[in-house]
Amino acid sequence: MIRNSELWGGLFWLAIGAFVIWAGRDMGLGRLHQPGPGFAFYWIGILMCGLALAVIGQAFVSGGPTLSSLWAGTRWGKVLVVVGLLLIYGVGFETIGFIPCTLALLLVLMWFVDPVDWWLAVIVAVVATFGVWAALTKWLKIQLPAGVLAGIVG
Repeated sequence: MIRNSELWGGLFWLAIGAFVIWAGRDMGLGRLHQPGPGFAFYWIGILMCGLALAVIGQAFVSGGPTLSSLWAGTRWGKVLVVVGLLLIYGVGFETIGFIPCTLALLLVLMWFVDPVDWWLAVIVAVVATFGVWAALTKWLKIQLPAGVLAGIVG
């Protein structure tokens, strides 16, 4: 019996890998000692296709659950809540700012969507938010919207 989930996953990544190969060739490969802009993409695409073919082969060799059985028991209510929260996050991101939006999103997710202890939620939300903020703004020099905290953080 073919493992449908692995087969479809492998086919998906095979298609993505083929696109990456095509895009890499389109950008220009260059030469081995003077690689062009598409050189790395081309070889990454080949690696992706090879791994995808291994997954597809494994799907034919071993038996397993069907694709529909993987979705059984999915908590669709929570999925829809998370999608809604991410939409709200995206809408308020520019005006409210990265730090308040991210803190609020993480706290709501950890308190209401998939509850953890309040103290753990606060610690994780604060450390994750300020850790990502520092990595993006200080080390990678990416400008994030300050929003309501304009003038306070920079």
